[in-house]
Amino acid sequence: MGNIQKKINRILMALRRRGIVYKINTQQFYSEKQDRICTKLILWEEHPQRDGKVFYSKVEMLKYLAERWKEVREDGKGQRGEDCGTRPEDEREAEGF
Repeated sequence: MGNIQKKINRILMALRRRGIVYKINTQQFYSEKQDRICTKLILWEEHPQRDGKVFYSKVEMLKYLAERWKEVREDGKGQRGEDCGTRPEDEREAEGF
């Protein structure tokens, strides 16, 4: 699991250097269906009181962030039109995922 968290942190750092800041919140709840405590991850780009993107797996969050990084890296802009020119140090920072 530590390897997945490391990759998430690297992508978050590379996106942050491009001016796109994400925050992650976690919430635990009891699932009667699975008869156990489950954790959901909420990814915020805006204010935490607004809706965020919900994940029930770190792997799914990693896939989403990797797609977001590809968009930013290829276009030089994010979904919302942020100016995100390619910088070599960002490419090195996000390598390995």
